[in-house]
Amino acid sequence: MDSRKAFTLIELLVVIAIIALLMAILAPVLHRARMQAQRVSCASNIRQMGTGINLYAQDFDGVIPPMNEVRPLQTEGHYTRWFKSGDATWWNVGFVFKASILKDGRVFYCPSPDVRFKYKNYSKPVFPSSSPLVSNPGTRMSYMYNPVCVSLEDRQRRFKKLSQLSAGETLLLVDSVLDGSVAHMGGWNILVGDFSARLVYDPQMVGFIREHRGGINKADYENFDKVLNWMLTE
Repeated sequence: MDSRKAFTLIELLVVIAIIALLMAILAPVLHRARMQAQRVSCASNIRQMGTGINLYAQDFDGVIPPMNEVRPLQTEGHYTRWFKSGDATWWNVGFVFKASILKDGRVFYCPSPDVRFKYKNYSKPVFPSSSPLVSNPGTRMSYMYNPVCVSLEDRQRRFKKLSQLSAGETLLLVDSVLDGSVAHMGGWNILVGDFSARLVYDPQMVGFIREHRGGINKADYENFDKVLNWMLTE
């Protein structure tokens, strides 16, 4: 006679309830751990880009990567995320890739799922490839490079040479805020003039960025510049 005792339905339901309870407790912890890992990976990306910018400047008489190959000004929308345009014009940190200083295209994309432009969204396996957006082809990274202009009236880059960079005044790289992206649960990684990275975390800034995103008029520029200055004072 088989003396083994099977689980009763009640016992099975108790086990399932305990497992469900443990999953409910652990899920937020695992989510926070995943978000923290993404922040660390993102900070590593911008440090690598900072190193690449530094090396590029040493090879080009102290000049950091310019706006692009043909246009000196930041015009509509603060085009600080462009890497390469559809007409094969190189932009921003794309010059560092072009010079073969940084060769891994994944470095130029934040791993957070909450950013608009992602490495995996480009259609070709060779980097840089064009965006799948037919109406606006080209390559964009998920970071903003050297976004600070001289003034609202003068949209030239404030910083053009390595010698002009200083820790307290320079925002060299930042998780994009142009489209209202909040990459790290209310925070953004930034790289400042001494090439050190830090996390700027201010929940009040989240609503402001999402409220004032987009557009090309003077008020939008003013709000955008306000956010950049805000990040530097955090």
